[in-house]
Amino acid sequence: MYERIERIKKRVIVDHYPICIEKYRITADVLEHSKHDPAMIQRGKMLKAYAERMPIAIADDELIVGLGASKPMGLEIDPNYGIWTQDEIDSLIEDGYIMDEQDQKDLQELNKHHDPATQIGMQGDIFYEQEDERILKLLKAGLVLPPWKDKSEGRGVGGGYAQSGLGLGPSLVLLLVDYTKILENGTLALIDQAKECQSKLRFTDAESIDKFRYYRAVVMAFEAMNTLADRYSALAFEMAEKETDPVRKEELKTIGETCAWVPRHKPRTFREAIQCFWFQFLMLSPSTTLPGGRFDQYMYPYYKADLEAGRITKEEAIELLCCMRLKDMELNRTSGKNNRKKNAGFAKWHNFIIGGVKPDGTDATNDLSYMLLDAALITKTPHHTITLRVAPSTPKDLLLKGVECIKAGLSMPAFVSDESYTEFFTMHGVSLEDARDFAITGCLDANLPGKSRTGPVPMTIMTVIFDLFRHNGINVKNGELAGIQTGDFTQFKDFEELFAAWEKQFKYCVSVVGERNNVELKVTQEVLPDPLRSALMYNGIESGKDIWCRHDIPFDNTASVCTIGMVNVGDSLAAIKKLCFDEKKYTLKELYDALEADWVGYEDMRKDFLDAPKFGNNDPYVDEIVARCYKMFTDFVPTLTTITGGTTVPCGISITSHQPGGLLTGATPDGRKAGTLLADGTMSPMQGMDTHGPLAVLQSAMKVDQDPFQATLLNMKFHPSALKTESDMEKLASMIRTYLTNGGKHVQFNVVAKETLIDARNNPAAHRDLVVRIAGYSAYFVQLNDSMQEEVINRTEHTL
Repeated sequence: MYERIERIKKRVIVDHYPICIEKYRITADVLEHSKHDPAMIQRGKMLKAYAERMPIAIADDELIVGLGASKPMGLEIDPNYGIWTQDEIDSLIEDGYIMDEQDQKDLQELNKHHDPATQIGMQGDIFYEQEDERILKLLKAGLVLPPWKDKSEGRGVGGGYAQSGLGLGPSLVLLLVDYTKILENGTLALIDQAKECQSKLRFTDAESIDKFRYYRAVVMAFEAMNTLADRYSALAFEMAEKETDPVRKEELKTIGETCAWVPRHKPRTFREAIQCFWFQFLMLSPSTTLPGGRFDQYMYPYYKADLEAGRITKEEAIELLCCMRLKDMELNRTSGKNNRKKNAGFAKWHNFIIGGVKPDGTDATNDLSYMLLDAALITKTPHHTITLRVAPSTPKDLLLKGVECIKAGLSMPAFVSDESYTEFFTMHGVSLEDARDFAITGCLDANLPGKSRTGPVPMTIMTVIFDLFRHNGINVKNGELAGIQTGDFTQFKDFEELFAAWEKQFKYCVSVVGERNNVELKVTQEVLPDPLRSALMYNGIESGKDIWCRHDIPFDNTASVCTIGMVNVGDSLAAIKKLCFDEKKYTLKELYDALEADWVGYEDMRKDFLDAPKFGNNDPYVDEIVARCYKMFTDFVPTLTTITGGTTVPCGISITSHQPGGLLTGATPDGRKAGTLLADGTMSPMQGMDTHGPLAVLQSAMKVDQDPFQATLLNMKFHPSALKTESDMEKLASMIRTYLTNGGKHVQFNVVAKETLIDARNNPAAHRDLVVRIAGYSAYFVQLNDSMQEEVINRTEHTL
């Protein structure tokens, strides 16, 4: 019965994506006519204008409506992050995107006449103007991706974002709104609430004036959503009048009636609830990190009521879930060429969470938990992503259903530990009930629905810090003293002295990342308020404040530091300890010289360092050093203060940052050559270095205390022959449960043969539908860049 889904799928899987500027035009026009308005009012007016003026369309077969760009499958230039120069546009076109020639000319004219206060530009106003360029020197070194340019080469990092969605950009943040606010109240009730709060204000202080403006913008935001729904309702009825197919005519009438009711009013049916959710999702985008939250929990009552009343069948409900997946495929993003390196393959993290436990501790699994996986199996698309929360109470059947999806080559769901994530929140004072309600935002970072938020998530390259440590603080790419002087690498007397110096360099560099985060947060507060997102948070209307200006969030995890390449550092330190101090086979001077030569002329020596103990083989010698490095990380990061008074949290996601991070890093003592890939994730071994099977990988990872991380990431790859039988699937399910209930935090899988990946690289047209797991997201393999394709191919292939 899913022929409709196959027809829609053909429309949303395309080879070339159009770059559009209609939303930029509207933004520039709004700003031109609201020059004297505060940013909050300007942003409210933008939402209103997008809802009124962006083109709309209802495609054949659609049951859920709402277009995210002015052209089907389009990406709108977002002027709020950075400026798109012509050379950046040319780079996009070289990579297969398409853009009308006149739009290219109009874009550069818009750039000349519209000078937006961009996030990167305003950060640059601080970093470039520091007399000693203290922060800029580390940003240029590549401490955080992407590396910044020298001032003489132009400000910032180059390029901006092009994204789909009818809301405010750039929204590159990790927070989960409370979708139930509109689902349970309707926008009309929320508008009334905002107006009532506004009417009670007395202008006795500056804050009351800010609140007045906030309420005005919130009303505009909810009215914008209503306007969008009205336009789709009118379009559906208009199309129904002309439709000759009686079945499609009724479908269009139903769409018209649905859009006339939601989001103004509480949904009465499962279909209305999904359409109401989609209007929210569309106007909270563009955001590649926008999560769906615990979808199986807040949507289940609508499905259950419809099913019991005979208004829907299970198959009809699954068809709607498939339609929603395919709508999500229409929301895309790309970025400037430097940023594209760290999130290859149309990276986005629209994460929908299933399973786990309820706030009272009882198991949360329901029919929708399974049906969301059914929809993924039917559509076989990489988005939206699905993450399965694994608790001791999680039914075996749900785990096996997840493994079935993995076996089918979907590379989802990812599996996360209820216990470890819950512990992360409770160790910060969050109540057990709130902690149990966590959901995944972005890749794998956990947040509380409406009750916590993370803004900056800088990809921080540990091997760049190690390079600085090895060169006594010097960035060898330009000769600048970027770090601090921690001593001559060749003169350390023992391992503990060397480790202490490395730790000193690490703490200095990461403290600078904390400063950088605060600058980003301040810029966000000043120029990127979002009345819709803010109103849908905990006490979002009552507070009268933008979400990034609030100090009363139940858990204030405002910023994070994300570690990239720490396994390489741990492997390197283990090799140094063994070969230079324990066995004294080589001196530090010999090692230094070999690394400076990128191991050329030192091939025998390199073999010894490659053969030294490596993380992922259940070897305590190296595992304890990796665990020590991670403890250093998780102990230090929370000491960094934020401007909201919140907690900086340690994070362990990689996206594809291990590729550009590796490009920026010289040779390392683990035997790695300069410019090559780093280990992906945080718990993943270096590619090809785990030689003792999957259980040894898990045992190594379990020696790291993962609870203090907001997220960790472990990628594993299995050959399809490993999951031939029901017994094989049960073994994998058991392995997942054991790991995630004994200290592990996350694990995800690719089940694909190396030869299939190689053939897909050589014959992409024959493998357009091949989905692989990258980091906290999945992607079509053929859409990855060459380096990331090679990385996935070279991951160790396990058997059970």
